[in-house]
Amino acid sequence: GIYFAECAVFTFRKERMTKLSGGKEPNIVSVWHGTRDLDPMIICKDVQDGFMMQYSQRGTWGRGIYFAECAEYSNRYAYINNDGSRTMILAELLSGEEIELDPDKNLIHCPPKPAGNMRYDTVTGKSNGSKIYTVYENGRAYPRYLVTYKPRC
Repeated sequence: GIYFAECAVFTFRKERMTKLSGGKEPNIVSVWHGTRDLDPMIICKDVQDGFMMQYSQRGTWGRGIYFAECAEYSNRYAYINNDGSRTMILAELLSGEEIELDPDKNLIHCPPKPAGNMRYDTVTGKSNGSKIYTVYENGRAYPRYLVTYKPRC
């Protein structure tokens, strides 16, 4: 795979999340992302934004940027190259404070926390045996590795 360094907007977002949580650094998880018809190099070469809501479509937890804990799940969304190989991104995601929710296709942001006026950072849920992470803003993830592989079948 191809390795990418942490981008500036991710670092900025991490610092902002740390400040908003009273100094507690946000959780960071390694997760998979398939891009379907979008060449993943577009995301990898975009040092300003990386993953962008503008490319997102409405899914199980609304219009957001989706990531999966299990590569097998993201394989169904992998970019298919001209030679039949597939490419996915292994990303670093600022998951921060998560809330697990049942599917809700109408979500456009995370729900509010019980106390105060702050929202959770990430919506999670289960789908086809994988934990799914959904974020609703740019700058929360960056591509760490671009992974290309050939399916066995």
